[in-house]
Amino acid sequence: MIAEELPHLHRDSNRAVWIDRTGYRVVDVAREHLAHGWSAESLHENHPDLSLAQIHAALAWFYDHEQAVLDEISEKARAADRIFESDGSRSVQDRIKAMKASRMA
Repeated sequence: MIAEELPHLHRDSNRAVWIDRTGYRVVDVAREHLAHGWSAESLHENHPDLSLAQIHAALAWFYDHEQAVLDEISEKARAADRIFESDGSRSVQDRIKAMKASRMA
């Protein structure tokens, strides 16, 4: 199954899977689902701008591609760790900006 077959999801030119045109990636919703143990309903309570249908589509994609999504989450965490370890002299705000920039890559 590919994202183009699921309603509410699309891939960008970098192959990231996004939820409609909301600004949320499937990996972001999956990360919150895993980190907080949030159900689809809890995700919706915390992100009322997403419909339950959009959240269920994202979770369906996650479970259909679980290992690839988990690998991406792990790589993003390692990249963030490298940023924080590489330049302790920068302000926290600058380091967070760099981390966010690497997340969008």
